[in-house]
Amino acid sequence: VFRPGVVAWRQGLRLSDVIGSVDELKPNADLGYVLVRRELPPDRRVAAISADLAAALRAPGSRADFELAARDRVFVFDAVSGRRVVIDPLLDDLRRQSSPDRPSEVVSVGGRVRAPGDYPLEPGMRISDLLRAGGNLQDAAYGGRAELTRYRNGDGGRETELLDIDLAAVRRGETSADVSLQPFDFLNIKEVPEWSEQESVTLTGEV
Repeated sequence: VFRPGVVAWRQGLRLSDVIGSVDELKPNADLGYVLVRRELPPDRRVAAISADLAAALRAPGSRADFELAARDRVFVFDAVSGRRVVIDPLLDDLRRQSSPDRPSEVVSVGGRVRAPGDYPLEPGMRISDLLRAGGNLQDAAYGGRAELTRYRNGDGGRETELLDIDLAAVRRGETSADVSLQPFDFLNIKEVPEWSEQESVTLTGEV
């Protein structure tokens, strides 16, 4: 949702040097989740890094406004339409380069988020990062607690662990509640009990 093109890379080039203002973006751009596809030396192994573009533009040169590497590809998503046309090919790359010793770097979020689905597992990724990837909570989301299903490959097969997440504390920015993610983690955002969308009736006739 911004004018595509190629920018000459230089040492110290940052995200805000490529996208300097929200005026360069189309309406409905998702400022909370900008995705960077990176190729790591020496074998050009694919990795993904996301950014909070709003935070980067508020504080150029800060940690949020990270440095870009040569061959990086920056994707800005529409907050309304789907993200799969970009994310699915990247996930395919991550799955192809996986092995028994190095599981697929993929995590998932479902339930009451605006953009549920699979997302790239980034270095140091936490619950709050996955919420950004999923477009954050819907109106019907229960903001108190969530469930994280964790899968591990053990000697006897795949093992499952269910973690209770203090979602309210995560949203307050408490690091202790903001659990670090592992490959195959699935975060489920619950619905507010007895939630129902607004309903209406139609009155016709001689009124």
